[in-house]
Amino acid sequence: MLIEKLIKDNPKFHLYQGTPTSWSTYPETLRFLHSVLTPGMSTLETGCGQSTVVFSIAGTNHTCITPDPGEAERVKQYCAELGLEKNIHFIIESSDVALPRGERIPSRLDFVLIDGAHGFPAPIIDWHYTVRRLKVGGILSVDDFKMPSVRILYDFLYEQDEWELIKIVRNTAFFKKLWEPKDIADWTGSKMNRMFQGDRFITRYSRAKAFIKDLVQQVERTLNIS
Repeated sequence: MLIEKLIKDNPKFHLYQGTPTSWSTYPETLRFLHSVLTPGMSTLETGCGQSTVVFSIAGTNHTCITPDPGEAERVKQYCAELGLEKNIHFIIESSDVALPRGERIPSRLDFVLIDGAHGFPAPIIDWHYTVRRLKVGGILSVDDFKMPSVRILYDFLYEQDEWELIKIVRNTAFFKKLWEPKDIADWTGSKMNRMFQGDRFITRYSRAKAFIKDLVQQVERTLNIS
């Protein structure tokens, strides 16, 4: 299978200080990604790399947004070596520019992979400008979600009822969109804010600490009475 050849080849599409390198996700993540894709799907990713080849192998109509033309050319060359059809549409631009403008972005998407710039708030921008295009029942994948600047997006999606976490593979989370998100103007509409009370944020730690304090006081009162 071509997916296994990709994993074995481990092509180096990125450059670090002028040296070719691979910043690819884990093999099991690439395999799972391939398993949920079907030919003809409308797919989009921010970032470029081995995952881009997976979309091509799966035969999706894929849009890849990357500011690095060199990465795109190296992916094109490798796909040509595999004999794959030219089913990747590259947008050579930063996603925080390309997505808000919306040009050449499909109006409806079956799958979105957020794996571009990881600095805050880039992952949230990528989500914000693709969420309305992703169809109900579509899949949103967030790579490197354990990184603090990405984790905030993961935590939001995990808390909201319109998203279902269907799989975590190493550093990548896969969510299914269950229905269109509501337009929430007030902070109380976001479940991630449910522990916020006025000017205080009630964390699990502070609640546990308060519970233990009350318990100790009750025990002390009981001992004093006896």
